[in-house]
Amino acid sequence: MKKTLGILIVCALMVLTACSGNNGNANSGSTNTGGNSSTGGTTEPADPYAPMTETVTISIGKEAAVDPKLPSGSTIEDNELTRYFAEKLNVKYTNEWQATTSGDAYMQKVGLTLSTGDIPDVMTVDKQQLVQLVNADLVEDLTATYDSFVSPALKAAYDSTDGYSLASATFDGKLMAFPNVSPGADAQNLLWIRQDWLDELQLEVPQTMDDIINVTKVFMDKKGSVGLLGNQVIVNIGTSVFGFDSIFSAYNAYPQLWTEDASGNAVYGSIQPEVKDALGKIRGWVKEGVIDKEFAVKKGEQVNELVVSGKAGIFFGPWWLPFGMLADSVAQDSKAEWVSYLSPLGTEGKMNTHMGSPTTRYLVVKKGFKHPEAVLKTLNMQFDADQLQGEGIVEKDDFSWMNMPFSLLVSNYDDKEKKAKLVQDVIDGKGNADTLQGETKQIYNSYLKDKENPKKDLAAWSQRHAFLTGALPLGQDDKINRKVGIYYDQTDTMRTKWANLRKLEDETFLKIIMGNEPLESFDTFVDKWKSQGGDKITEEIAEAAK
Repeated sequence: MKKTLGILIVCALMVLTACSGNNGNANSGSTNTGGNSSTGGTTEPADPYAPMTETVTISIGKEAAVDPKLPSGSTIEDNELTRYFAEKLNVKYTNEWQATTSGDAYMQKVGLTLSTGDIPDVMTVDKQQLVQLVNADLVEDLTATYDSFVSPALKAAYDSTDGYSLASATFDGKLMAFPNVSPGADAQNLLWIRQDWLDELQLEVPQTMDDIINVTKVFMDKKGSVGLLGNQVIVNIGTSVFGFDSIFSAYNAYPQLWTEDASGNAVYGSIQPEVKDALGKIRGWVKEGVIDKEFAVKKGEQVNELVVSGKAGIFFGPWWLPFGMLADSVAQDSKAEWVSYLSPLGTEGKMNTHMGSPTTRYLVVKKGFKHPEAVLKTLNMQFDADQLQGEGIVEKDDFSWMNMPFSLLVSNYDDKEKKAKLVQDVIDGKGNADTLQGETKQIYNSYLKDKENPKKDLAAWSQRHAFLTGALPLGQDDKINRKVGIYYDQTDTMRTKWANLRKLEDETFLKIIMGNEPLESFDTFVDKWKSQGGDKITEEIAEAAK
């Protein structure tokens, strides 16, 4: 995994240099080196948490939660978190504008802002918008600021991606944004199963895909289950609930992931022969009815209801499912015991899984802003506050990271499985509960509360089972084969061709699976994909991978 991420760093740097166009003078005229003076100079070691010597005002393009769950009298701009940060750093945070996470409201607002060229001091953007801002010479070079003022904890979080996150925000050797880091656990699917059904029917834990199908058949026969659940979105590299990602990877197929073949050539996973084999398997199970035949027409909430109502007992999904749907299932039926497993196993006896991109969002600073170090100091504190879940800042259980000044969440790439392991060690007598802080302390307290009165407090049940049943198995590195993509961004040709290519792929796969087209139509799809821009895109990614 580290070797592949190392390739990712080179890939990102090469392609981003190409994407940046003629931005060699992106920071011309700026002498800011990240210090506390208006000229950016500093003559002593920087303190990543020191307050600014004079009050600095930062205008923000703010992405806000639809329901921020703020105490009475607080606002998204003025709340316990923003006041705490303002006091500690001598910074005034003002929201120049804000838009909610509902739909595409925020990204549409960013798009409108980019069209005017009049951007706030700070805002969060996606990769394509970052490229536009760099090419337009509208954002600050943050290289020296990062080197001087990043906190050890925040630096460790970026380092946990083996350099990929910072490389993805680097253009012509200059760091042009502070990237987010998402937990790698989110992209790894597990097999979730009703353990109480397994025990009642005296079934072994399924290990292979054949085992999973056999258990599904017994569930259908003995429990009236609808079968293995599916999703209209067949594969999702980021987070996939009810998707078939795990079925494909069990057969060494990784659709939608850019990887390398045995010769080191860049290849697109969706057009590889292993995908055709996996499609044939899925097609057969749908025809047989072992996979719910109506998956292609059911909306997400309809599939959720099958789980909640006890009509489904086996499916694929991420570690965090006890937060929500599975808790609702337990609320309906206290006998429901949901357990996750590293399954199905591939030919090497390990669970194969794709990995998502560590970074998808970027915090940019307007070019000419005199104190970018104030932005990084804020981000340093945001990372710490999130790790401690607002402990000592907000009222108990009222913490929401989106109520902090900047809408950028930075996590450790191995955050979830690492925290689960720390708590499990305490439970097993290998650690001291007094050393637990923030989220780990919350998980442990939830464990104690749920152990004392099982399923009486669903919030405690959810946190306990999400981490100690869901995330904990993901720490078993010797039992998981993680497939890391060599490229997660977009090349120039992808920006104009990718939407049509994805539509072609999605429609073809669905028609094959549902039996509306023969399996051989996969070969026609591959030819069309290559001729309609796929070959050109592959060349661009191969060039970057050199």
